This record gives sequence, structure tokens and C-alpha cells, in this order.
Amino acid sequence: MCNYTADTDSQTILVDGLLKEEFTMKKISKAEYIALRKRGESYMLEPVHDERLKEQLALTGEKLFNFLQQPLEDIRQWQLKRISYLVDYAFENIPLYRNKYSKVGYVKGSIKTWDDFYKLPYLRKEELIEGFPGEIVKDVDDFVLSTRSSGSSGKFVTIAVSEEAIYKDTLQTVRQFNMQSGQKYMPEDTILYIYTCPWWVDNIGGNYKQDYLPTTTRVDVAINHIKATRPRYISTYPTYLEKIASTGVKLSDYGVELVIVHSEQSDAKQRKMLAEALNVEVLDEYSSEELTRIALECPKHHYHLEEDACFIEIIDENGNRVPDGEIGLVVGTNLLNTATPIIRYIQGDLAKITKDQKCDCSNNGRIIEGVKGRNMDSIITDTGECIPASCFMDIAYNWFLVYEIPVHGLKYQFVQTEIGMLDLYIIEGEYSLDLDVVKKAIYTLVPKSTKVAVHKVDKLPYDNGTKYRPVISLVRR
Repeated sequence: MCNYTADTDSQTILVDGLLKEEFTMKKISKAEYIALRKRGESYMLEPVHDERLKEQLALTGEKLFNFLQQPLEDIRQWQLKRISYLVDYAFENIPLYRNKYSKVGYVKGSIKTWDDFYKLPYLRKEELIEGFPGEIVKDVDDFVLSTRSSGSSGKFVTIAVSEEAIYKDTLQTVRQFNMQSGQKYMPEDTILYIYTCPWWVDNIGGNYKQDYLPTTTRVDVAINHIKATRPRYISTYPTYLEKIASTGVKLSDYGVELVIVHSEQSDAKQRKMLAEALNVEVLDEYSSEELTRIALECPKHHYHLEEDACFIEIIDENGNRVPDGEIGLVVGTNLLNTATPIIRYIQGDLAKITKDQKCDCSNNGRIIEGVKGRNMDSIITDTGECIPASCFMDIAYNWFLVYEIPVHGLKYQFVQTEIGMLDLYIIEGEYSLDLDVVKKAIYTLVPKSTKVAVHKVDKLPYDNGTKYRPVISLVRR
């Protein structure tokens, strides 16, 4: 990699001095880790956030909604300016980046062209895990607002989130449902999220309300909730939507017009079948905790990159950027979050970006195709129930949120070899685990008659270095 032209010697000395001080920052204890999360939850429940969001929507809504209708040259110019700011901020405030970028001779203000940006080294999940807590934030208190992801590697990483990023993400939700509904989303509409956990805020000044059910909710209970509340829009996992469809219900009978699926691999054929079975539109969202919204399927079935949420590149296995139209690894830069900046992050999925084209939906952003993410299995109980893989992912996520088991650095895999049995394999992370509590959490999802075994291991049994699968069923169907 070419170095930036700069007087790097003095810069490196200064950086090393700062890093030595930062790296001695004490680790967060289990109790402190949990306390930070609780502080954040309490803070975001304050009603002031709803009003601030209402003010921001009034001030920036028109610009936000029209962003992807600008000429692509204007979008790219905005992105480069934003990236230049983020890189400088990360270099000056985040030890991980200060160290990485000083090694290639970076100095503040170096990002003036895209070629300058492309000289920066890539970021890998292991760096975020190993850098926790003090190397990946400006101040450990930034973890008061945080999120966790297991992602393609299956290993949990904790990321601090800025309040500004939460606000921008919330406002982009309005644009998302407006675009994917064909401009039918109205302030009085409610979105029902059947998901891991609720979003930080559930309305914007009393409008754009969000309802929530955990994916561990029994499908019959969820359907009754839909019947009673009549949400116009639903956001959930494909495997959970399949469970709803298997009951024969027509969601259109209860006011639902559109379902957005996410977090799991689904293809156009599967979504079309679900749409026909449920008599609603079913569209996809490609996103991750680290990068937020990456791309959204529009009503014309093109995946438009969310160009003001993250900047996406495609690289080959040697780290070289590939031309448009060629498949490769997805690399992303989160354009919203400064608390833990995510810059040139190797997402792990495979995809390709098509040549620029104008879509009938009026978006000018680039289009991504052929996304290959996680393929997962469902688990069959001894009573014959098929539990979606998404439910087990959510159980793992809630080891921390509900059961206060810190999961940073932890890696897991659920494996079913025969009906009535379930094995969970765990590689322990930053903190020690209480396996009895882990098993207790699993029994909230599977019948007590299921034989559950939890194993601490050094290597997952089905991890051959290719795409990680968090839930695997070896039961013959």
C-alpha cells in the first residue's frame, strides 16, 4: 500500500505516545458493561428524543427524502466530504484508527480524492473485538449507547453508537418505508417490528409509530396481535414470515400492505411465494449492525444502495477493488456513526455493483446485485413444531439484553442432529459464561422435553472457513 506523502516520522512518534496511554485503559467489568447498557436504555426512553426527531424531520426531511434522486455526481461529492470528516475524526479520536492510519503515513486532511480514501487499510471484525473497549471509542462512556452484532463470522462484537447516528437512522426509516411502499407511508401509519429487540425510539413526535414483538413470540399470538392492531407495515425475518404464511392467514385481511424482510438470506422466488400466500407485497432489506442499511429493494425489485447511510465497495480476495459488474466481497463505511467509526469494513458477504442506471422508482443511487449472506436452518421440536433460525439468533442476542450475559467476543453455533435434541457450541469471549443461564434462555424457546446440551469449545464443529452458519439442522426432512 502506498503511503501518504507527509512528514510521518514526527506524526508516528506522537501517535505512539498517545497510543501507549490509551492502551492502558482498564477493561470494562461485567457489571460495568451491563450498567452502561441500562443507562443508555433509560436515557433513550426520555420523551425529549421524540420531539428532537420531530424538529429534525421538519428541518431536514425534504433533503433526506430527495437525497437519492440527486445526480450521482452530487451524491459522490457529498460522500467524499463526509468520509473525509469521518476519517479525520477517527484518526484524531479513536486509538485503533490512529494506529492503523499512522502506519500508512496518514495525516489529518489527507482525503481529498477517492484514490486517497482507497489507500486506507481495511477494517476486520477481529480488530473491533480485540480493541474493545478503549481502542474503538473516544471514551468508554460512549458504550452507554451500543449495539451488538455476530455477523458473518458469528462472533459478537460490541459497537458504541452515537446519538446523532440513532437520530439519522430513525429518520432514514421514514424514507425507507416511503420508498418501499411506493410513497404510500403516512405519518399516522404504524410499523410492526417482529425482531430481536425494539428500536431506541418508537415514534417521531407522536407520528410514524413503531410497534414491537420479539421473534420468540408464538406465531398464533403474533397473528392475533396483527388482527387487533392492524399495522399497515411489518418488518421481520424471512423464516418468521414463512411461519406466519404456513398458517394460511392472509395478512391483507388485517390491513397489512407490505412486509419488509431482513437479516437472513432470501431470494426473489421465496419472497414472491410469500407475497402470494399472504396477499401482500414482500420486499427485502440488506443491512447489518455495523453498517446499518446497506441496500433496499424498491417496488421495481432493484436493490438501491443507501448512499447516505454507508458507502459500499466490492473487492476481490486479494483486497483489490473490482470493476462494476464483477462479484466480490462487500466492504462498507458507515456514514452515520462516529462513536465507533466503521471505515472500510469487510462485511463478509458476496455481491456485485451494477453499472449506473436510472430506475423507474426515481432513485439514482448505485444498484447492488447477487448478495449472498447467511443461509440458515430451522429447528424441529419433538412436538413437530418448526422453529425459525431467526428465533435462535435472537435468543443468542438476548443473552445480554435479557439475561445480562455479556457476549462481546463470543461465538456460537446451534446444531440439531435429531428431533428432540439440540446442541449449542460456544467459544467463550471477553467474559465467562454461566451455562445454566444460557440453557434457561434456550428453554424459553424449545419445549422442556427437548434435550439441550451446551458445550464450551475451542472450535465450532461446523466451521470450515467458508460462510458461517449460526443455526444448522442435520435432520432429514
